[in-house]
Amino acid sequence: MSKSLWLSSAVALPALLFPAFAQAEDPVSDDVVLVTAARVDVLQSDATTSVSRLGAEELEARGMPFLADTLRAVPGLAVSRSGAPGSLTQIRARGSEANHVLVLIDGVEANNPFTGEADFAHFVFDDLGSVEVARGEQSALWGADAIGGVIRLTTARPDTGLEASGRLEAGDFGSYQASARIASTSDAGWFSLSGSRYSSDGIDVSGLDGETDGYENTSFNLAGARALTDIINLEGSVRWLDYDSQYDSDTDFDGRLNDVDRVSEGRTVFARAALTAAHTQGEVALDHELALQLTDDAVETFADGVFGGESLGQRLQAHYQLTGRWETGRLSHRLTGLVEQEQDRLKAFAGPGAGSNQSRQIETRAFALDYGLDAGALDVTASLRQDQHDLFEDATTWRVGAGWTFEPLDARLRANWGEGVKNPGIYELFGYFPGSFQGNPALQPERSRGWEIGWDQSFLDGRLATSLVYFSSELEDEIYTDFSVFPSTALNAVGRSDRNGVELSANWEIAADWSAFGSVTWLESEEAGSAELRRPEQLASLTLDWHPSEGPWSGAVSIDHTGDQTDTDFGTYLPVTLEAYTLVGGQLRYAVSPQMDVYVRGENLLDEEYQDVVGYHTPGRGLFIGLRLRNR
Repeated sequence: MSKSLWLSSAVALPALLFPAFAQAEDPVSDDVVLVTAARVDVLQSDATTSVSRLGAEELEARGMPFLADTLRAVPGLAVSRSGAPGSLTQIRARGSEANHVLVLIDGVEANNPFTGEADFAHFVFDDLGSVEVARGEQSALWGADAIGGVIRLTTARPDTGLEASGRLEAGDFGSYQASARIASTSDAGWFSLSGSRYSSDGIDVSGLDGETDGYENTSFNLAGARALTDIINLEGSVRWLDYDSQYDSDTDFDGRLNDVDRVSEGRTVFARAALTAAHTQGEVALDHELALQLTDDAVETFADGVFGGESLGQRLQAHYQLTGRWETGRLSHRLTGLVEQEQDRLKAFAGPGAGSNQSRQIETRAFALDYGLDAGALDVTASLRQDQHDLFEDATTWRVGAGWTFEPLDARLRANWGEGVKNPGIYELFGYFPGSFQGNPALQPERSRGWEIGWDQSFLDGRLATSLVYFSSELEDEIYTDFSVFPSTALNAVGRSDRNGVELSANWEIAADWSAFGSVTWLESEEAGSAELRRPEQLASLTLDWHPSEGPWSGAVSIDHTGDQTDTDFGTYLPVTLEAYTLVGGQLRYAVSPQMDVYVRGENLLDEEYQDVVGYHTPGRGLFIGLRLRNR
C-alpha cells in the first residue's frame, strides 16, 4: 500500500463508518488501571495476560533514580548493566533478548531505531506516575518489537489545581540529582512540565585503578491534553534527554577492558501528538485516536577527545485506532481496530570516505484487531495482526486468552496463547564497523510461540493479592552475533530456544502504616541444551514500605536478588558463571513540614561485589542525602 493510499484510508475510515458524532460518554469505569493489556483502558479484572503495575506509591517506595533498578521489583525482568549507572543497561523479560521488549514512554516507542532495543541507562525520570509491564508474546497488539513483552511509562498527571515540586540529592561517587516539576489541571485539560539533572563521577569500570568513568544526564518533559470540543481532545508530549557517558573499552582486542578515555554523547527526543474523540453511535460507545509519534536518536563517540563517529536513528509512526464498546444482554463487548504506518531511518557517519558511512530506510505497515468479551465470571480476549514489511514476507501474529473468576474463592484462573515476530534491526542487517562487525542482509525474522496459565488469589478481604503463573515459549531463528568469524556478523540460530518458568508475586496491605510487594521467578532458558547468556535462573525482590498517616517519619527497604547466570568470557570465548548477588537499598524520610521532607537513601548497603557482564565492575555501597519540596 502506498503512503498516499494509506493516509487517505486512515483519514477517510472514521468518516465512512461513523458520519455523525453524538454526545460523549465515558464507556469505562473509574477503576481502569491497564492499557498494555488491550491498547485501550480496561479493568484489571478483565485482562487475561500477565501485567504488573507500579503506581506512584510503589515508585516512591523503591526510591531509586534509575528506572532499571526500580524494574527489578517486577517478576520475570532481569537487569544487565555494563558497569556503573549510565552504562549500557538491558532488560530481558522471561528470558527474551533485550531487543524483544517494547518500551513506550507516554505512548511513544522508545526502542532505539538503530539497535532495536531501549537502553535503560538514560532513563532517570522523576516525573512518572505509573509503570506497566506486560509479559509474554505481545506482537499481536504492539508489533514486532514486543515479542517478549511491553514496558509502558506514563507521566504523572496532576490531581487538582496547581502542583509544584522539586528535589535535590547528593552523595557518594560525586553524584547529585536535581529535579523540578510544575503541573496543573482544570476542566479544559491538564499539563505537566518537568526537568531533571543527574551527574556522577562514577567508578573505574575496568577495575584497573585508573580514572573513573563519569555520567551526566539532563532531561525535560512537557505533556498534557486539552479539550477542543465536547467530544474531541488534543493530547501531546515531548520528552528531550541529553547525556554524556564516559566508558572503558577493549582497545587491544584481548577480551579485557582497558583504562582508556572513551565518551559517548547522545541526544534523544520522544514526541507525540494525538486527536482523540469519544461519542456514541446508537448503542455503541466509540473511541477514536489519530496519532503521530516521533523517536529521534543521535549519538556521537569520541576516543581520546577525537571524533570517532555518529549514528542518527529516527522512527516516524502514525496510526488510527478505533474502539467500540457495546452490550448484548448480560454480555459486554469491546472491539478495537488499528491501522499503522512506520518508517525507520538510519544514518551512520565516521568521517569522509569511511567504510561504515551509510544511509538506510525501512517501512512497515500494520493492521490489527483486538476483541474482548466480559460475560460475568468469564472473560475472553483475542487479537490478530498483520505486519507488512519492505524487506520480509508479511507476518501474521495472534493471541487468545480467557479468564474465569471463582467468586466464592476470591480467585481467578486465566490462560493465554500467542505468537510473536521480531524483524531484524537495521544494525543487524546493515551495520558495519571495519575490523569489528559486518551486518547480514540475509537474516530472517525471529518467531516465538508461547503460553501461560495463571492463578490470581486474594486473601484477608482483598488486602493480600497473590499471583502464580507458569509460562513457556519457543523461539525459532534467533538472531545472534557470531564472534568466531572476522569481522563478526549476525546469524540466525539453527536450533530452537526453549524458555519456561514460574512467577510468584504478591502485594500485601499489612496494616494501615505498612505494606509490602514482592516476587520470585524461576527461569530455564536454553538453546540446544545450553543455558542462554545473561538469563538468571532465579530472580527475587521484596519491598517493605512504612508510611504512617501521623508523625514525621517514614521509610522503605528493598531487597533484590539475582541468581547465577551464564556469560561469555571474551578473553577465552568460553562460558563462565556469574555468581548470584543480592542488593539491599532503603530510605528514611523526615517531614519537616507538609511542604518539605529530608531523607537519607542507600544503595547496595551490604557492599556486594557483583557483575552483570563479565569484566565490567559495578559500584559498591552508596549513601545519599536529599531534600524534597512541594506546594501541598
